[in-house]
Amino acid sequence: GEYRMGATETFDDLNMQFVWNFDKFRPNSLGQGGTPYAILDAGSFFRAMKNCWDNGCSVSNFAGGALSTDFPKHVIGIRDVHLPDWSLSNSQFGLKLEGDYQGVGFSLNALTYRSQLPSLRAVVDNADNPFTPEIESQSYDYLIAFDMYFPRVNLIGGSLDFYVDDIKSVFRVEAAYTDGEEFANTLRPELYSESDVFRYVIGWDRPTFIPFLNEKRAFLISAQLFGEYLVDHERETVNGIEAGNPNWEINHVGTLLVKGWYQNDRVSPQVIMAHDFKAHASVIAPSIDWLISDNLRLTVGANVKVGDGEQEFDDCRACNPFPPFTGDGEPGDTALRNLAGYEPLGRFRSGPIGMAQAEDEFQITLRYRF
Repeated sequence: GEYRMGATETFDDLNMQFVWNFDKFRPNSLGQGGTPYAILDAGSFFRAMKNCWDNGCSVSNFAGGALSTDFPKHVIGIRDVHLPDWSLSNSQFGLKLEGDYQGVGFSLNALTYRSQLPSLRAVVDNADNPFTPEIESQSYDYLIAFDMYFPRVNLIGGSLDFYVDDIKSVFRVEAAYTDGEEFANTLRPELYSESDVFRYVIGWDRPTFIPFLNEKRAFLISAQLFGEYLVDHERETVNGIEAGNPNWEINHVGTLLVKGWYQNDRVSPQVIMAHDFKAHASVIAPSIDWLISDNLRLTVGANVKVGDGEQEFDDCRACNPFPPFTGDGEPGDTALRNLAGYEPLGRFRSGPIGMAQAEDEFQITLRYRF
């Protein structure tokens, strides 16, 4: 619903929007093995972990890093997926107040919703110790056996849009604060933790003449800086590896778009660049769009990735869930942590750009409209 108040004594324009989504919950589709642009290859990992729980599997260098370990079914993996029930208590509700004040556009937002991205919780209560003859069917701290949940998240945020005439530029500032989000955490017995998150975006758009490229038509230059801060971040360095939350405590991603037009706007070249600061990874994507006729369009593009590549992180293979069989000391003893890998948690350090370092692409698209 929407309530338009129009101009008031204070604001040039003001309106309020209400959103109530009571549709059946649908999680994000993260793709399967071989699916193009499957972010972080999560689908392959989920399928493999579900197979481990249902049928058993082998894990290399599990206990102390010395030997590969064969696990029977119902020990490690993903046991179950808890989709929110289709009920009014699981519906999603949001409010948005937006308006204009002396040329400055603004909005205030509030939303409560179910995360469409899954959270893995090591709270399985019927796992078995494979190193004993008995079937215990109980829970074990720091065991990589998970149930998948979709937690409720509460969000508040706002935005500002304004034009600075002296430099012919439009600026955008957006910010959001959430609570309820869950992240992997190898320092916790349940292998996850909740953290408030503060995210923000600063954007700048400007039409700019570049005479040596085009004297008659301005180029669009658009830059954005995305920031993320995990308020309740936890991390330790033990035995030379990182353990805790694999996500960076504070990270930024910068983007830049330069777009031009030629031949009465029928030919439009552009280049998009993005850089992940903490992952030390970048992508450069040039392309050109040519409207050959009213019916025929040709687009040629590429993207090239550069950077440090994949990064490792503690994956809890050395978390010692079955002492003394998997190591001396107590479960989760950080002194035993000596194993890290690219899969699965190293991917959160590298990010989508860092994990795609070997996936440069070249594309040609020809469209004909009847």
